Amino acid sequence: MDKKTYVLNSIHAALVGVILLVMVIVRAFAPAVILPDFGVTNLVLVSLIALVLDHYLAPGAKRCYICIPVFSAIATGLLPWCAGFAAPVEALKLAVLGGVVFTATTWVYTSMADRLSSGPAAKAAPVVSAFGVYLAVQCLMCMF
Repeated sequence: MDKKTYVLNSIHAALVGVILLVMVIVRAFAPAVILPDFGVTNLVLVSLIALVLDHYLAPGAKRCYICIPVFSAIATGLLPWCAGFAAPVEALKLAVLGGVVFTATTWVYTSMADRLSSGPAAKAAPVVSAFGVYLAVQCLMCMF
């Protein structure tokens, strides 16, 4: 049986927690500042940062693809609700959106980075893949 690691899920949950902590501190000390929303592009950006960190911190780690949507839905739904940024119904919507976005981003990023990570460009493949996916999401969201 293959040993599957949950480093990606842990990095994603920690990153969401740190971002929410910064948002709580900013809201407490500078209430006039406009904070970013929990849109698709921001969720993809957080997902890509977690995926790039996972690629460099745990290279070649096996992933549990059934656990990815579950843990990401819990992280993106429960943490904003606990931080006071989302009502219970909004937290449920955010959990579904976060689970779908993180799963789709993981699938696209992993397939793209695996194909680019051969040859002399292997060191820059994760960052280039993340940049390409983020630009594609930006263009897609501009169309909608």
